[in-house]
Amino acid sequence: MIKNKKIVITGLGSLSAVGIGRQSIWDSIVKKKTSLILEDYKINGEKLINYYVHRIKNFNINDFGIDKNILKDIIAWKEQQEPLDLFYLLAIIKLALDDASINYSDTNKTKGVGLVLTHENPGLDQFYEEVINESYGLLQSGDGKSISKKEYFMEFYKRFDKRGYDLQTFMLVFHAAKVFNIHSYSIFLCNACASGLFALETAADIIRSGKCDSVVVAGSDHTSIFKHLWFKNLDMYAEDGKTKPFAKNRNGFVTGDGGAGIVLEGLDSALKRKAHIYAEYLGGGFHLEGWKVAVPDMASDSYKIAIETAIKNSNIAKEEVDLIVPHGVGTQVTDAYEAKAITSVFGKNPKKPLISAFKPYTGHNLGSTALLETVILLMAMENNLVPPTLNCNDVDLKLNIEPVKELTKADLKTVMKTACGFAGYNASVIFKK
Repeated sequence: MIKNKKIVITGLGSLSAVGIGRQSIWDSIVKKKTSLILEDYKINGEKLINYYVHRIKNFNINDFGIDKNILKDIIAWKEQQEPLDLFYLLAIIKLALDDASINYSDTNKTKGVGLVLTHENPGLDQFYEEVINESYGLLQSGDGKSISKKEYFMEFYKRFDKRGYDLQTFMLVFHAAKVFNIHSYSIFLCNACASGLFALETAADIIRSGKCDSVVVAGSDHTSIFKHLWFKNLDMYAEDGKTKPFAKNRNGFVTGDGGAGIVLEGLDSALKRKAHIYAEYLGGGFHLEGWKVAVPDMASDSYKIAIETAIKNSNIAKEEVDLIVPHGVGTQVTDAYEAKAITSVFGKNPKKPLISAFKPYTGHNLGSTALLETVILLMAMENNLVPPTLNCNDVDLKLNIEPVKELTKADLKTVMKTACGFAGYNASVIFKK
């Protein structure tokens, strides 16, 4: 392990409701665009519910130059409709590899390239839909006779054994590695909404250990009615469709399609390839609270510890941090928890670092949200522009922070991304220009 080995970012790929590709998304955010829609969910043509969602439109996996025969093989294997979770992921990885100028068509070109993939529950929502539709059909006997439990068991297993098997997370890595001709050290991890930051640190460790020269970190999410109902039942979904981070009237978040891929690489490798370098990855801090699944412990210093550890591991002073992009989920408790951690490190109502949250633009992408927001953060640093936090005109003064409200020019040299996921996964990472 070479602890002082420098790790840099050389490729960015992203999808969201506001655009496809890092530049498209950035241009939309600078213009304060969102793609929020009110979507109807119907069962047999009858509306069950409508809900707000940040939805990607006009996505076609064939637009990304991926081998169509491999894509056909994937659909045949899955025995189902287009697997959007996976196809989003493949598109994101392709965009990131292209941006990093890594040619995946030749095994020699991908020698030393690894994968770290993340997702909270790949394919699960589509599986739910199929199970509901097909198992309901099993119970409707044409001759009016009821089906026995044994008959139901055997028929259910016959229909869903392979599709259930494919929900195992190692299959996501398998499909991606096969598409992109990657054979080096590759893994899957899931740490709830903080997954992306844990994945970045894991990728950096893989490179420092000499296992790979570069690693693609990627995660995606296709949101659905099931995610909406889950968070609605937890009273965390913003029924008015507006995520309002740190606002006095914050009332939850809205989910969204999207995700991102980020290529990390050793500095020596990047210089040898003459790759474009977005930033140096300085390091991260991580702490597990281990209290409750859906609610953070307001009395805990777990999040503060993660932030302070990131600063320490990055060998910088806290005064050097120019911008923080927090989780900014827009719920009463979690925003207060974040504000407490930030002010305990940087002081109350800090003028520096600037603070801005991005979920109002893209929605909450769950396991991939930290990666997508990191791409936006790196674009902000590259352009020396801080996008404002939308829907936050009435700031909660009790939180003692003041999010950026207007597009702001700033000399961004060192930036931080933080996340506090379900089950107490707290994380913070730092990048330097």
